Amino acid sequence: MIKKHLLLAFILMPLLSFAKTYKLDGTIGGLYPIVIELEEHDDGLFSGRYAYKSTLKNKGNIDSSWLNINPNYKNPATTWDIRDHKWNDVESWYNIKFNGGKRLTCKMKNAKGKIYDVTATVTESSNNSPSWLSYFKSHIGESPAEFSMFFDPSIQQRLGNLMGNNNFDYMTSIYQTQGGIEYTKGMYWGSAFVAHQCCDPATVWAYDTDNNKFYVWIRKDGRDYWWSETGNIPIKFQEIVNDRF
Repeated sequence: MIKKHLLLAFILMPLLSFAKTYKLDGTIGGLYPIVIELEEHDDGLFSGRYAYKSTLKNKGNIDSSWLNINPNYKNPATTWDIRDHKWNDVESWYNIKFNGGKRLTCKMKNAKGKIYDVTATVTESSNNSPSWLSYFKSHIGESPAEFSMFFDPSIQQRLGNLMGNNNFDYMTSIYQTQGGIEYTKGMYWGSAFVAHQCCDPATVWAYDTDNNKFYVWIRKDGRDYWWSETGNIPIKFQEIVNDRF
């Protein structure tokens, strides 16, 4: 009977759609080499991140090396808001043209008001990346149980690879008293704790739309455990955990 119910949940649950992703090489002002990573969503809008090659060379591939790309809420198709890893606005890219998914051109205005040309060419593209942003956006306000989130094979694989399957199974066992998915600081996230045991064990997961990465926190027997696909825990995720628990 249990297997039958699990199979029914799998059949009825909404599976992840797939989005197109791009990697680009380019320059700012024709002088400063950059790399860009973009995801094209179901609504035709883009999000992602970019970094100066010199910064990656000097500091490494860490959160603070990258600047995050998000559609501007007034002009999402032609203007992008650029924020640092602490979610501070640092630049605006406007007059965006992404011709045929091959070449990107736009203007960039930095915090000092200086304007530069941005040009970049696609070096890689793929149709095989799940559109996590669209997936979580469609379920905001719902608890994971309402749409069988943890039965989705893409979720199981992604979080299982991050945490290990045993830790993933333990996290899902904590999901007894659970809230709806929320959106804060560019992250979709959810939390839960064991019924009548607030708040140990407890857990929080988050999907970061800025860099397509997952983070997980678990409290067990008074100790905190953290997982991150970037290798470090961003401040904004720590703040969500601290505010929630």
